[in-house]
Amino acid sequence: MKLNNKRYLKIYMFILCSIAVHAETYSTWGFFGHRKINLLATYTLPFPLHSFYRRHQKELQELAVLPDSRRYILDIEAARHYIDLDQYDLNQVSFSTWEQMLRKKSEDSVRKHGIVPWHIPIVYSRLVQAFIQKDTLQIVKLSAELGHYVADAHVPLHTSSNYDGQKTGQGGLHSFWESRIPEILGNQLDQFSGPATFIPDVQHSAWTWVLASHKQLPLLFSMATRVSADLKEGEKYSFEQKGQALVKIQSLKYSLAYHKALNRQIESRFQAAVKHVGDLWYSAWLSAGQPSFE
Repeated sequence: MKLNNKRYLKIYMFILCSIAVHAETYSTWGFFGHRKINLLATYTLPFPLHSFYRRHQKELQELAVLPDSRRYILDIEAARHYIDLDQYDLNQVSFSTWEQMLRKKSEDSVRKHGIVPWHIPIVYSRLVQAFIQKDTLQIVKLSAELGHYVADAHVPLHTSSNYDGQKTGQGGLHSFWESRIPEILGNQLDQFSGPATFIPDVQHSAWTWVLASHKQLPLLFSMATRVSADLKEGEKYSFEQKGQALVKIQSLKYSLAYHKALNRQIESRFQAAVKHVGDLWYSAWLSAGQPSFE
């Protein structure tokens, strides 16, 4: 049964968002980043597709964080958000399809090290089918979740087993890079990333994105070490009110110093994520025959 009634969409959101309130600790780009990426991606779309996505901007933002929420109920979910490229010979695995990869490694081994470049094409194919069926509920849900996985592929730390700096004595680097600094930058991230364009090979593009992210890791790790060494311990952290809790967090001085040292790395990956989310939404619509929703 097609559930394209807005009432069903609201019910669906209520149920899933009741789980999402527990997920921010694990959310890549943070709640702020994922929601903003999906929102800004709607502005890359041409008319009339933009009109459809604009009507569902609220849902696209709220549902953006739900893949993280599913970690509480699905054991297989976590692997969809990352790939430990440092655990592979890149010459052997880059641009491989899922079927090609399974001829090289066992499925358990592959899933252990993350499957984001292979999961993105799966969600994309489902979105194409939802467009063909003109199933509004599924289009909005899958668009939001596809946006999440694409955004994850643009985070350098999601391409390494040292995802939180835990192997290099830099624990907490994960949330520092993708949550704390983006929240400080705020509206500075609201830059137009260009109009959406058609992506002919989603699998190839997904690999391009994770490989580009992976190349950013040396700068990310080295600057974290340098900036930390340049500051006194008392300058690095402050306390801020988060809801009803007072939490220890990287200070504004520390955050801005690290951001400056990265030379716009975070903005670059953020804007690329926005562009590529829009590209895939647009490509799915085109591949489905450009259905009308007027």
